[in-house]
Amino acid sequence: MKRETKLAHYGRTATPGPANPPIVKASTILHDTVASYKATKAAREIDDAVLSYGRRGTTTAHQLAAALADLEGGEACFLFPTGVAAVAGALTPYLGAGDHLLVVDTIFPATRSYCEKSLKRNGVSVDYIPWDTTDLTPYVKPETKLVMVESPASQTYEVMDLPALCASAHAHDLLVAADNTYGSGWLYRPLEMGCDLSVVAGTKYIGGHADAMMGAVIAKGRAVGPLRAHTAMSGQTLGPDEAYACLRGLRTLGLRLERHEANGLALAQWFLDQPEVAKVHHPALPDHPGHVIWQRDASGSNGLFTVEFEAGFDAEGFVDRLALFSIGSSWGGFESLAMPSSPDAGRLFPETRAGAMIRFHAGLEHIDDLVADLTASFDTARGR
Repeated sequence: MKRETKLAHYGRTATPGPANPPIVKASTILHDTVASYKATKAAREIDDAVLSYGRRGTTTAHQLAAALADLEGGEACFLFPTGVAAVAGALTPYLGAGDHLLVVDTIFPATRSYCEKSLKRNGVSVDYIPWDTTDLTPYVKPETKLVMVESPASQTYEVMDLPALCASAHAHDLLVAADNTYGSGWLYRPLEMGCDLSVVAGTKYIGGHADAMMGAVIAKGRAVGPLRAHTAMSGQTLGPDEAYACLRGLRTLGLRLERHEANGLALAQWFLDQPEVAKVHHPALPDHPGHVIWQRDASGSNGLFTVEFEAGFDAEGFVDRLALFSIGSSWGGFESLAMPSSPDAGRLFPETRAGAMIRFHAGLEHIDDLVADLTASFDTARGR
């Protein structure tokens, strides 16, 4: 089946039955015999869909995990209560005291914080690599175990050559984990490009309605076993209500991203014509870093882009005057957002910026209304 058809049928139960899998809430799973209890405990260690205990997920979460594993082309998927918890889950099982981690310099700030404040405290050393790295040889140490990347990058969307980087990593016997929240399993499939782990904050596009928190790590090959053991030992799980909301959100993922992409690209191109704008960061723009690689590896873009203004422009005042663009730290829902941004904070390889920056998320509203809202704010700034 085509991917669009699969989205509509993930988790479908036997008929007659509900179109959407029901919400199953449970902690204790009851058995009639000791043999049944023992057999279930044994089976769950090799089959993540076995219903054994609420901490290991109910059928609602199991169906979402199976859907995401298929969506990303992985062997197994493990669910977490937030995207940041999923990031921690993708790192912790493979790193211990004395190990070394490589992280792309353009990583999501919360991931950097976890590496600096948690992993380092527990004896893991961390070094950062430029976003355009393809040969890891200069950075690898004998104790290096894993490489954490994100493509497109957080906030300014630099695109990495994942196939080349993964080939280099595997030549050094390293695992590669990719934050795929931008692609959400639909626009990018990092596992097909060589990565061993794909991390998605389902809070964003998978849920799609700004009302559910969720993270997922999809794994393949030798990465599966340690991740399975870690999630069981650390008690990581996802509640059935959130699993239901995200499974329902999957039904319209492809259609919603089409509208987000169309609105985002239209607005990015519109901003290029404004005299107050110095630069627009969007992977679909021809002058964007890694644009050629994005064309090769991605099936499209989402609603995110960042506008860099000329020096002296009052970015915060511009945002405050907007009516349709709300201010919010997350994105991926149906709504348009605008957030002042400092993407170079803490980077090892910062770039020179002309002026203030605003990260936009283009929602599902009509493009004419979004342009009118932005125009009105510009008109006020221009004294019209």
